[in-house]
Amino acid sequence: MFGACRKLDIELETGFVIGAGNALGEPIRCEDAEAHIFGMVLLNDWSARDIQQWEYVPLGPFNSKGFATSISPWIVTRDALKPFRVAQPVQEPQPLAYLRHEGKRTFDITLEVKLRPQNA
Repeated sequence: MFGACRKLDIELETGFVIGAGNALGEPIRCEDAEAHIFGMVLLNDWSARDIQQWEYVPLGPFNSKGFATSISPWIVTRDALKPFRVAQPVQEPQPLAYLRHEGKRTFDITLEVKLRPQNA
């Protein structure tokens, strides 16, 4: 049966826009990653959860639920994010050594989604 999605899911996330690159095959260390980031965008991952049921065991994964990704029309620069810097929470279990870093390398930003019917 075909019809409109009845279990639409939106995941509000953040994405980062990379400004400076690296040589092909050359890894970027965690402590150097920030120098490559230009800014942050809001990112929405749109999914059809009623289709996703076909991904469940024993049939999946088919990645059939995700049908779109959209980003905000603006980029919040790295400098504009400075007032929101905080220390990263303790990670348990601790990540592998090459994934660890010190200092205020994460952001305390509250994100919210409000949906309104088309005729409201």
